[in-house]
Amino acid sequence: MVSGLLYLALTREKLDANYLHVRNISNNGIPDDQEVRSYFLEQCRSRGIRVTTQRLAVFQALAQTADHPTADSLYARLRKSMPALSLSTVYRILESLEGEGLIRRVISTNGIVRYDGNHRPHQHLVCRVCGRIIDITDASLSELQMPRVDLAGFVAEELEIRIVGTCTDCLSALKSLSQTGRQKGKLPGGNRSPAKRRKGNGRIERFENT
Repeated sequence: MVSGLLYLALTREKLDANYLHVRNISNNGIPDDQEVRSYFLEQCRSRGIRVTTQRLAVFQALAQTADHPTADSLYARLRKSMPALSLSTVYRILESLEGEGLIRRVISTNGIVRYDGNHRPHQHLVCRVCGRIIDITDASLSELQMPRVDLAGFVAEELEIRIVGTCTDCLSALKSLSQTGRQKGKLPGGNRSPAKRRKGNGRIERFENT
């Protein structure tokens, strides 16, 4: 129940569902237009993928954003500069880029599918309260190898590390809600309620505990 109240409080006050999932880019930075374009063209040539204006725009929007957008929110951003772009086209491009390994699909704790254009080795912090996904880079985690145990015929393709917990915003909001709840429960002069006693005439007289 507390988690639900906390989620609603955060959503109403400060969190936008489309722009919530902030990447930690303090160390890596966001690549500039030339870097993104060069990387994309190189990867497309090596894979034999035809480069189109729309594909480049979708990839660039993902590579240069500080969040993990859904297909719908990505479309909402791109259509401002590309009015001819359709939502179905965005979905097809995302599916194609994911299939080629140029982007990653990430799932938040609420089951919403989002996309990650950060091609550098990294891991994800996932908040179980608000669903926030944060990119981090830890060298020790990046060096982990596929398990050597028998996978019973399972073909492993990728090792993805998610660290699930509670983000700083949710911890702060939870603390604030907890303090507010305690303050509402207090009465002037202490936490004790005024007691009542019945007088001989049947009337109820209030008196304060001492």
